[in-house]
Amino acid sequence: MSNGIIMQAQMLIDNEDYDKAYEMLTKAYDKLKEDAEYLEQIALLAKTMDKNEDAAKYWEELVVINPNSLVGYSELLDIYNNTNKYKYYITRAKYKILNEKVSQSIDDYKKAISSTTEESEQINARFLLAKALEHVGKVQEAIDEYFRIIELKDDIAIYHKLADLYSEMGDRFSAISVLEKAVKAFPEVPTLAEYLSALYLKEGQYDKSLEHATNDYSRIKAYLMKGENQTAFELLEKNVDEKNANYIALMAEYYFNTKDWTKTTEYIDKFNELSPQNPLVYQMRALVCDENGDDYGYHYNMGKCYSYKQNYDLALAEYLNAHRYDATKADAIKEIIKINESMGDKTSLMEFYEKLVRQEPENTFALKGLGDIYTDLYEFRNALEYYKKAEKLNSNDYELFSKMAFACEKVKDMASAKEYYEKYLAKAPLSPDSEKIKEKLAKMGDVAANAVQEEEGFIDRIMSFFSKK
Repeated sequence: MSNGIIMQAQMLIDNEDYDKAYEMLTKAYDKLKEDAEYLEQIALLAKTMDKNEDAAKYWEELVVINPNSLVGYSELLDIYNNTNKYKYYITRAKYKILNEKVSQSIDDYKKAISSTTEESEQINARFLLAKALEHVGKVQEAIDEYFRIIELKDDIAIYHKLADLYSEMGDRFSAISVLEKAVKAFPEVPTLAEYLSALYLKEGQYDKSLEHATNDYSRIKAYLMKGENQTAFELLEKNVDEKNANYIALMAEYYFNTKDWTKTTEYIDKFNELSPQNPLVYQMRALVCDENGDDYGYHYNMGKCYSYKQNYDLALAEYLNAHRYDATKADAIKEIIKINESMGDKTSLMEFYEKLVRQEPENTFALKGLGDIYTDLYEFRNALEYYKKAEKLNSNDYELFSKMAFACEKVKDMASAKEYYEKYLAKAPLSPDSEKIKEKLAKMGDVAANAVQEEEGFIDRIMSFFSKK
């Protein structure tokens, strides 16, 4: 329907029958006001007919529906330049942001603030300014703007934003100060109180945390951190929920505090089932190992914790510490290999692949890894040694056949190269590189045939020479 009306209106516009076109588009407004193409057409027509107020209205609606409309902002700039300086500077700032010039938008937002005395406009401009300052890394200046907004009007979202920024900066004292004001301003909002309770908990101010906690799980956590285990357990018994990860984690913490390692491990495993790959699982396991004098287990589990947090430098350091405590365990070696592979550290990779092969001589992953490293070092005979060991353990690994064929080519063992390429094609006939390998095999066949012909010709000449004698 929208396309039909837009096309009819365009035909009238092409015939310069603007009044009829405008009447048609105006009547369709209620049905098409969410259509960006419609709004652009009626706005352009209004501009053509010098209906500037209408044009502004439609352009404003367009940029709401399509915030990335450069033409919308451009047209509004022309309209606002002589009519509304506040809107002009706000629009120019947004136009610059769309053109990825965020730093240049900052000055426009400041000019917009200076161009109005309306409180709502001041708040809007300061909020946009703060976001732009955050984007360019001027966090303290952004914080100053957020505080200026609060001076004008208390706002839950702004208090929360300030607390977040201070927390990210590691300034918990300021975050707590902000949230104390927020809780006084909005005592009925539990999320602010809970945020404050959590920060007090991190600061070790357990009584303050309990004062602001709004649910039993937060209270249980504070009691456990405070060492009041019986009180915490009584609350846990009132909130039994075996399918709730928070409940399970708190049970694990309770049994950890009471040094019941069997129960602690049981609940850590339950938590892992409900929240797999959660770094907290491995942090809890590490603490249990530490309490029981298991240095290897502590560092290995801390390595897993950092791995799931994607902090691979710290993870690698922990795995290496675990390996130093017990070099016979393969799981730390495997984790070190994974990280070194992602980092491209060939020297360390070779060292730990060799260690893994010594621990697990039939580990095809390690054998192939060593083969790959020797291939990268152009030591193809050494590569073949490890590839062949891997082949004996898994004769169906077609990727291995391709690697072996390539290495055989490099050591001029063309017969073996041909054999492995043929094995590769037999196992993976539809592989992306099958056609190239077939071409290569054909060339190998031609080379072999030419070699036989040359050899036979040479023998004939020798026989001919002796027959003349």
